[in-house]
Amino acid sequence: MNANDKKLMAQLMAHPGEFIGRLKIVDEKGQERYFNTPFAEQVMALEDFCSDAETVIHYKPRQIGDTTVATAYNFNYLYWTQDPARCLVVADSYDSTDAIFGRVRHYYRSLPQMLKKPIERSNKRELIFKDSMAGFRCMTAGGKSDARGWTYQRLHADELAFWPNAEDVWASVTSTLHEGPHKKIIIISTADGPGNLFHSKVLSAIEANRRGDPSVRFRFFKWSDHWAYQSDVPDGWEPDQEEWELMQQHNLTMRQLYWRHDKIHGVNGIGIRRFRREYPLTIEDGFAIHDGSWFDTDYLNSVLSSLKPIEGELRIFERPYPGMNYAVGVDPSWCNGGDYAVAQVLSADGRQVATLSMNQGGEILFAQKAVELAFHYNKARTLVEANTGGAGPVVIREFQKAGLPLWHKPPAPGQAASKVVKYWTTTRGSKEEGYAHLRQMINGDALILNDLPTVQELMHIREQSGKIEGQDGYHDDHCDALMLAEWNRRKMPQSQEIPMRRNKRYYARTNPFNVMSGAKVS
Repeated sequence: MNANDKKLMAQLMAHPGEFIGRLKIVDEKGQERYFNTPFAEQVMALEDFCSDAETVIHYKPRQIGDTTVATAYNFNYLYWTQDPARCLVVADSYDSTDAIFGRVRHYYRSLPQMLKKPIERSNKRELIFKDSMAGFRCMTAGGKSDARGWTYQRLHADELAFWPNAEDVWASVTSTLHEGPHKKIIIISTADGPGNLFHSKVLSAIEANRRGDPSVRFRFFKWSDHWAYQSDVPDGWEPDQEEWELMQQHNLTMRQLYWRHDKIHGVNGIGIRRFRREYPLTIEDGFAIHDGSWFDTDYLNSVLSSLKPIEGELRIFERPYPGMNYAVGVDPSWCNGGDYAVAQVLSADGRQVATLSMNQGGEILFAQKAVELAFHYNKARTLVEANTGGAGPVVIREFQKAGLPLWHKPPAPGQAASKVVKYWTTTRGSKEEGYAHLRQMINGDALILNDLPTVQELMHIREQSGKIEGQDGYHDDHCDALMLAEWNRRKMPQSQEIPMRRNKRYYARTNPFNVMSGAKVS
C-alpha cells in the first residue's frame, strides 16, 4: 500500500460519512448507486448514531431510509474496529431480516478491491471479518434462531413495534449484550398504536431527554419532512376544511396535502387511522386512541404540532406580568422515584405559563420549589391536593409557613364555617367534576397549553370502569395538577394590586431549549 492509499485509509477510518459514501446501495428505483447522496433524514440519523449516546431511538414514518443508514453505520464501525465486537440485528419479519442482511452483504461485495478485508465466515445470517473477528448476525424476532452462542456489544432493533412477543424477545436479546466501549443500542420503528414495547421505549427516551440524560438520544421524523411524500395536484381538486386547517397548522404544501389525501382516500388508500400510525405528523399520531378519549384528541394533536420539548424539571413559558393573578395547582407525591409531583401555573386569563415536575429529591424539596414558583408568579393562590396519607399536608405546611394564599373550599349556602372541608381531596366524584370542567375548557379552546408532556398526557386520559386516568403507559400527574390549577382559576379575577417588591424570586435554570421555544425566562 503506497502513501496515498494509507492517507485515504486513515481518512476513511476517521470519518464515517466518507466511508459510507463509498458503499453501494440499491435505491428506491431498483438502481445500484453509491451511498453519497443521502436524504436529509439519513444525514441526521448518522449524526445520532455517531454520537456518544449509548441508546438511539428513532420514531419514523415508512420508508425514509433509516434502516439503510443504521446498517451502513454499523458496517462501518465493525469494519474498522480492531476488537472482536459483534452486532446483533433483530427485525420483525423474515423478509425484513433478509433485506437487512442483504444490505450488509451488498456493502461488502461492492467495496473497492483495495478496501476488501478477508472474511472469516459468511453464511445466510452471519458475516465475520477475519482480521478482527468483528461481525454481524441477523435474526427474526420470534423466529427459530436466537441470540445465544455469541456475546454482543451492539444491537440494531428494527421495527420494534411489530415484533411478536416483543417483551420476551427483548429480554432474551438484551441479556446477551455486554458493557464496554463498543456498546450501542439502536431502535428504529414506525408506531403501531399505544401500549406496546416500542411505545414504552419512546416514552422513556422522551423522559430521559427531558432530564438531560446524554446516554439516550431520541429523534422523531414526521412524514412532511421527507422529500418524496408529495405528488402533483390534479386539476379541480380542492382540500376540505379539515385538510385546509391541517395545511395551515403544519405548513404543508398543496403537493404534500394531495399526497396525503390520495394515501388516505385514493384507490389504494389505507384510511386515516392507519395513515396516522404509519405516517405521523406529531409524536402522538402513531400512539393516539381517538375512541373513548376524555379530551378532543384531534384538537390536542394540533396543539402538539406547535410545541417543542423543553428539558428540565421546571419549564417556564411566560414570565409573570405585574398585576396579573395566577393560579397554581399542585398534585403532590413523595418524590422517591415513583409518581411525579407536579405544579402547574395558569394565568387568570387561561394561559399555561409554567410547569414544575419532579419525582426525585423528596417532598420537602418539591414543596420548597413549588413555594418559590408561587412567589415568582405574584404570590399566586395555590390549590394543593390534600388526601390523607399523601404528601399534600407536607406541601401545604410549607405554603403556610411562607405566608402564601391557599385555595379553600367555599361553604355551601347555610353551611357553618366549622363544617367546611378546607382543602381539596380527590375522590371519584370530585375528580369527575374537576375533569368535566377541564374538558369543557380544553375542548372549547379556552386554555392556551404550552407544556408538551402535559398535552401528551391529556391525549391518553380515558374513563374506564368509572375511573378517569391515564392509559397506554402514561401517567396523569400533569393532568391532575392542570385540573387543580383550572379549578383554582375558574372564578378568579384577572388582576390584583400587588407590591412591586417580592421577598423571594424564582430563577429558572439555564436551558438551551428555551431559546428554541421562544420562552422568556427571568
